[in-house]
Amino acid sequence: MVADVQVSALSENALLARTVHAVKSGDDLILLDLETDDYILVPECPTVQVNGAALRAPMDLLLDLAANDLLQSDGPASDRPGAPPLPKYALPQTAAQHPSLRDMASFASIWAGASMRRPALQALVEGFAGREGCRDDLIAVSGRVEMFRRLLPFAPRVGACLFQAELLLRFLNAAGLDADWVFGVRTWPFMAHCWLQIGDHCVSQNPETLTMYRPIMVI
Repeated sequence: MVADVQVSALSENALLARTVHAVKSGDDLILLDLETDDYILVPECPTVQVNGAALRAPMDLLLDLAANDLLQSDGPASDRPGAPPLPKYALPQTAAQHPSLRDMASFASIWAGASMRRPALQALVEGFAGREGCRDDLIAVSGRVEMFRRLLPFAPRVGACLFQAELLLRFLNAAGLDADWVFGVRTWPFMAHCWLQIGDHCVSQNPETLTMYRPIMVI
């Protein structure tokens, strides 16, 4: 954790390392370092500005971040996508459907594969890169999500938000559907959370439960 940073009046521009994501929460700066699979909180830095991979901050803070390998020394800015705004709407409701044997087998296979490993976030980023799937049919997505919710209680272990979001995204992908996997943070107390969304629609939960979070990364 970067601590006790002295704020200087002089601010400079820098680029975050390719495996580092950042967001401001009030006056606090939060970084996600995929290299170490860890979050870093820098409190009380009101002059810091974050714009995608670009960071404008006092020189002493930049030197501190650089010493911890959190900045990019040279090269072009990363072309990684910026995290989307928080979703505002829930998915449209659909009629409940009973899972078929094929759906149950697909869910069981996805759960078994995901439960056998605990990949770091960087491995998840790389594993889900380049995937394809329909995002335009919210009714189809909603039906698939409801089916997932019917099957989830039968899983021997469901884990926390990270594991459930991975299961749901893989379940959607298996049906030719897709969504953004968004990671968010909050401070005081610090908490990290993740969810699925498509544009303004939250896929994995009620959007009202996310208002305290600031999106920091999207897969």
